[in-house]
Amino acid sequence: MITTATARAVAFPHLLPTTAIGWLKAIGLLRLSGATGYWENDCFYLEIDSAEELVENMLTSYQPKPFVSPWNSYSLFNKEDGLETVLASQSERYELMREGYQALQTALESLDTQGQSSAQKKLTMMDTLSRQVHNPYWQEWRKAVGMLTDTKKGPRFLCNDLLGTGGNVGTTDFCTVYFQVCSQLWNLETGEPAPETEAYIRASVLGEPLSNTLMLQGLLGHTYPAADYFDDLAPSATSQADYLDNGGRSSQLANPIDLVLYLEGATTFAGNPTALSEVQQEGDQERTIACYPLLLEVNSGSADTSDRTGRAYEVWLPLWDEPLDWQEFQELATEDLSFRLKHQVVDTLDMLDAITQVDEGRGLSRYSRFGLWTRKGQGKYLIHVGLAAPGATDIGAELRHWQLKARPSDNQSQAQYNLLTAIHKALYRLQQGNAEATTVIRLLGQLELLHSRIQPSVPPVPQLKATWIEAVYGELPIYEVELATALASTSLTHEDSGHSQDLRRSLSSARYSPNKKTWFWSNDHTHKLKTSSLEAFCISLLKLWQETPERHPAHGWQFWASPDAIATFIAGQTNDQLILELAIGFALCRIPKKLGDYSAKLPLPEPYKYAASLQWTPDTNLTMQTINALMAGATTPLQRQLSVVQKPTVLPPRIASGDRSALALVFPCKPFYTFGESHD
Repeated sequence: MITTATARAVAFPHLLPTTAIGWLKAIGLLRLSGATGYWENDCFYLEIDSAEELVENMLTSYQPKPFVSPWNSYSLFNKEDGLETVLASQSERYELMREGYQALQTALESLDTQGQSSAQKKLTMMDTLSRQVHNPYWQEWRKAVGMLTDTKKGPRFLCNDLLGTGGNVGTTDFCTVYFQVCSQLWNLETGEPAPETEAYIRASVLGEPLSNTLMLQGLLGHTYPAADYFDDLAPSATSQADYLDNGGRSSQLANPIDLVLYLEGATTFAGNPTALSEVQQEGDQERTIACYPLLLEVNSGSADTSDRTGRAYEVWLPLWDEPLDWQEFQELATEDLSFRLKHQVVDTLDMLDAITQVDEGRGLSRYSRFGLWTRKGQGKYLIHVGLAAPGATDIGAELRHWQLKARPSDNQSQAQYNLLTAIHKALYRLQQGNAEATTVIRLLGQLELLHSRIQPSVPPVPQLKATWIEAVYGELPIYEVELATALASTSLTHEDSGHSQDLRRSLSSARYSPNKKTWFWSNDHTHKLKTSSLEAFCISLLKLWQETPERHPAHGWQFWASPDAIATFIAGQTNDQLILELAIGFALCRIPKKLGDYSAKLPLPEPYKYAASLQWTPDTNLTMQTINALMAGATTPLQRQLSVVQKPTVLPPRIASGDRSALALVFPCKPFYTFGESHD
């Protein structure tokens, strides 16, 4: 893969933000190049003269860092031969590693961890060495790997999942492998690169598909899970066993330069001490900490789990579109984006909302989301979930407060849990800018019916703005949306009366308290509207209007269905289930005055037009006898009613589409014939 240059910016198209290793390598290159960089169209750019120069500088000038985790059993400090080899080297290239290791060795000589468990040993070393060893490169590693906090139960280590569980994945230590690959790439005594080093660098930095540039024990499978399967990289192998092929070799293959860039990128991050002090003050709330950049605890919708197996976590890696150098990015990441979840930021929607509020002016356009997937004792693997775009759309903002009280939890029924989980996921996708308004509205309608019967602690959805219906029509500009809107607008009192929506009152037990300005579930409700099908819903609604004439829709509707929409319905060419689900969801919304063009080109049955004129003229009232007769295909009762209002009409005694014509009487429409008063 060849890099391209545009106006002094070199593109690295193989560094995709959809893999954690791709993103971390980009940060590593940003750091080592000393240049400014940015993301554009999922591609990373560095403002350098040439990529070849970057390769040459890394080949001749890279100095290995004193990255080491002495608390790990497989640390280089527990492999005396390897440590002594570094300390005895004389090359200038290994000067930084040598100085850091020497300072650590001196501090460890006076540290007694005899008899301590591995967990206790880690806490002791993290605490003591962080105070005694002042080498800036090792301190950088220590702060990136993990931080200590005091809890009511004693010290606790908070790890950065970008670097495993403390600088290791399973029994393999990052820094030991780092030392091993560096010593293979650059001679410990002379500092000179090995003959194959340039090929490794070119393959990693330039994305050139060169052969023999992968090494065993590359230790990057958690950032690029495909590398954990030998078969993915060696199609000739036949085994799919975890970590081993038929030859018994580890399947964790990687370019050694990938590991170098990965560690250089990951050590950009340091825990936030401000967050730690807040945790100390709040005792048991330490589990809500996010002391590393954009580590998010989620209760639903993650890559790890979407069921009830417990908490899951995500890491959000920022993409920026304005050039930043490494120090500028580190400051942004460790200060601006490293924060506690103090405003109940416990799911992806809350994260988007919080980030949107702090991102203005920073040039952060999107985030690459990774779920943390625990895999058979091998640490947490970073699984790409998607690209999040804060502020892409804010249509769901009015539901944010309700969402905090409507989280999926273990004590809910399966039906309630599934609906709430689906709603949270759909709202997240909606906020990213995806066409999800239709999905959200349909799910909210289903939830309203369920909650109306069980009356849970979750409050009713507040009345939503008309923009929801407009958004649905934008996604689906079809007659079904128009008919559902008309149906949802029936039985509405005039807006200036201050009364709540009658259709929702008839549909569910949700009520609004003007004094408390809150929605609640009422016990004073009888479920008279049937929702098993659109036909059952229409018939029960027509009956309800007959029982309570004062709630007849002709006294105050807000939206007329067009003749063509009604004609399509009568012809049986609509998706009735979609109309029903949307109407129930739209009952939660204010109704817009208009959606699309008002179309009247299709023919309508004459009996329907006369019946609708009686139905939708305020001074007349269609009887249930007439409606039932139409359902059976008879028009005689309708002719009698027309005679009563002094509009005698001769109609065919039978009508083939009588049932659909009768059901269509629930959709508000402009009267097709006027009786004394014009309704133009």
